[in-house]
Amino acid sequence: MVHLILTGATGLVGSSVLSHILSLPPTSKPAIDKLSILTRSTSIPWLSATPPPGTPTTNKHTKIEVIEHRDFGAPYPPQLLERLKGADACIWALGVSQNDVSRDEYVTITRDYAVEAAKAFSGLRGGVAASSLSSSLDPSSSFADADANKSKFKFIYVSGEGATLHPRPWTPIFGRVKGETERALLELSKTAEYSPLLSVYSVRPAAVDGANQPWIWDHVLNTKRTAFQRFYLKGVMCPIRWGWAGQGMHSPTEGLGRVLVGMAVSEQRGAFEVGVGVDAEGEGRTLGNSRLRMLERGQW
Repeated sequence: MVHLILTGATGLVGSSVLSHILSLPPTSKPAIDKLSILTRSTSIPWLSATPPPGTPTTNKHTKIEVIEHRDFGAPYPPQLLERLKGADACIWALGVSQNDVSRDEYVTITRDYAVEAAKAFSGLRGGVAASSLSSSLDPSSSFADADANKSKFKFIYVSGEGATLHPRPWTPIFGRVKGETERALLELSKTAEYSPLLSVYSVRPAAVDGANQPWIWDHVLNTKRTAFQRFYLKGVMCPIRWGWAGQGMHSPTEGLGRVLVGMAVSEQRGAFEVGVGVDAEGEGRTLGNSRLRMLERGQW
């Protein structure tokens, strides 16, 4: 049984995750039995009685629960955590543009919300403590490591290309704060309290392009962007889409949603910890867009 948590379901990245889950047939393995969507607004167009034309409707087997959660800055109440109990992973796609809020608000939404959620969710899966593993397995064996990983809650943080762990004076707020968040999550997962319970990954998609999924692209652009922003985004995306800036700068939503869901449900963590496009300074847990595109093509 697989139970996922999703945030940011009305944004471009979160809706790509939701769209992929809605497209899954009953034969998909592992099957996603439950999806819990945490959101400030329970009005999610792709789940409405009349979704945008083109929205996938194949998936009839996943139980989707939309949970209103209006204050991501407050402690998670016990009754909410009880509803999420048993969840295996979270895809954290909640975010905001640095241009839409003050710097302090951007830090709070981008970094503080994510770190507090990772703490709150870490015990949902009922991770196996290190002491209990050592009593039944040689702690130095790879089997002990594998079993420990399988018991951990997986938190996948959607960062972005341009994030950096080593900001310079000219680094924009976006890159600085996203990098701070990646570091904070990694350090959290290494603490004595959370390391037996929590496995953290950060992913850095680049220019997210929903042109091949107009039911997502059109809605998000029309409801979350101004007329000028829509004109600008459509114009600037053309050269990126055709590879003039290199494939590493392009993130089609159809592939991104598939990869994020694949990461969330997979126990094959090694594919996400080594190889081209994996940030060594993030200890193998920060995946750049080039790595995401490789995973999209099945190059593990």
